[in-house]
Amino acid sequence: MTVNEPPAQDPQDPQGAQPVPDVAALARWTRTWVTDQGAINGFHNHSVWGTNPATFLDFTSGHAAFSAPALGAYAEALAARPDERGVELWRRMTRYQGHAVQPDGQYRHIGFQVGESASSGLIHNAVGSLGLLLGLRHAGHLLPAAEVADVLATVRRNLDACGAYGGGRPGEDGTCNQEYARVWVKLLYTELSGDATYVDEIPKDLDTLIELFHHPGVPDADSSGAFRTVRDRRDGGILEPAEYYGLMTAPLVLAARRYGVRRYLDEAIRLCRHVARSAWTDDEGLTRFHRYWYVTGDRARRTDTPMLIAGMGLTLHGVEQVLREVPDPELADFVTRCLRTYARHQTPAGYFTSATGWHNEADVAPSTAWHAHDLLFLVSHAVSHGGLPEDFWDTVFRAHDRQSVLVSERAFYAEYGPHWCVLSPLTAGDLHLYGRKDRATFAREFFAWTDREELPEELRYPDAPMFFVANDGIYRVDRSDRATDVSVVGHLPYQGAP
Repeated sequence: MTVNEPPAQDPQDPQGAQPVPDVAALARWTRTWVTDQGAINGFHNHSVWGTNPATFLDFTSGHAAFSAPALGAYAEALAARPDERGVELWRRMTRYQGHAVQPDGQYRHIGFQVGESASSGLIHNAVGSLGLLLGLRHAGHLLPAAEVADVLATVRRNLDACGAYGGGRPGEDGTCNQEYARVWVKLLYTELSGDATYVDEIPKDLDTLIELFHHPGVPDADSSGAFRTVRDRRDGGILEPAEYYGLMTAPLVLAARRYGVRRYLDEAIRLCRHVARSAWTDDEGLTRFHRYWYVTGDRARRTDTPMLIAGMGLTLHGVEQVLREVPDPELADFVTRCLRTYARHQTPAGYFTSATGWHNEADVAPSTAWHAHDLLFLVSHAVSHGGLPEDFWDTVFRAHDRQSVLVSERAFYAEYGPHWCVLSPLTAGDLHLYGRKDRATFAREFFAWTDREELPEELRYPDAPMFFVANDGIYRVDRSDRATDVSVVGHLPYQGAP
């Protein structure tokens, strides 16, 4: 990845030894998607499965419950550096997530990459609650008692509603990461509410999850992966993709601490080793998460790519929870190497390359949800490794007046002010997606010679950039003189004007 106009600069830690991502810039970029009501809008690109709402003919760019970990991130930043502007932002986001509830008690906006086409599903309910609870855990003291009680009541109703999935307990019909996420919610809810409803069942749930899903021996005897489903274990199938392991390790560590059961911590360590020892090194020398393993009988085959970059955060958050319990040089080094990957793939606007290997919009279009997971980890890491910068909140609320572009040979993403678009370079595809950060829907522009409606004027991107991909590089061919940062992912360099 190269950045031109201006040249790329790898941020450094205070000692200047290790490139690290700019967490304040990421927090600022995330804030630009938060509406006046507190919704976290975004183009909900799922760079692991390669889908987004447009691929499902659902043009939703409104709030996604999968973005809720941002609440925990901003709350931890507030606990470390109190700021009235930050409190207002976090409180607004908390109110929205806490009241975006369907009549049945499940959260609204849980479709993510399929948009509003989906209104049920365990994982997005659980992650919505996790964001609320992590926020209270860090900064609940900044809210009136009535608002804290309201959040806890919402989470409890949601747990009851999610009894629709397996009766509220893990079983053979469940999905590993989703069931673990629900146990994590139970643990945090119990800690914050004092409600003892789940105290006795949590260890039983964890024992069931370990028995049903954990798979020792991949990639080595010291590691354990986790089958995604019991059917995968029985018939042959995939272990959970690398980005989901934080949903397993974080509750295991928390339970080990709460119940004094060393076995849970040991299982968390083995899961972390699975991710760290399955990682690969790309052609830039950067550490990358593997995609997943396919296991059948005693044979295991690994797939590395296409794989995300933005979205490593929950797994790295889980690794750091392990490191807070036991020192482990191997895992600490893995975190350090992943920080270098983030830094190398961060754009000047603050967001990261979504993925590599798809060679389409899944590589370049940034999802606020995956970035929210990264923000959770990166804020926590910064707080525990020297602290957030003194001007963190000033940066978060500072306007960014430059156009940002992330371009590959097959697709590019651009944003300027409230406008964003996902387009194809000239003759390289048929992407024509336009939206605004303050709108809950986006649209596709159709060719003039079709009989489809014109693009709504409020979604039209003023003077959108355009690129041409040649054999020797990527050239910018629009005539706008807007101040622009162009970042490139892939092997072809950016060459500027032709």
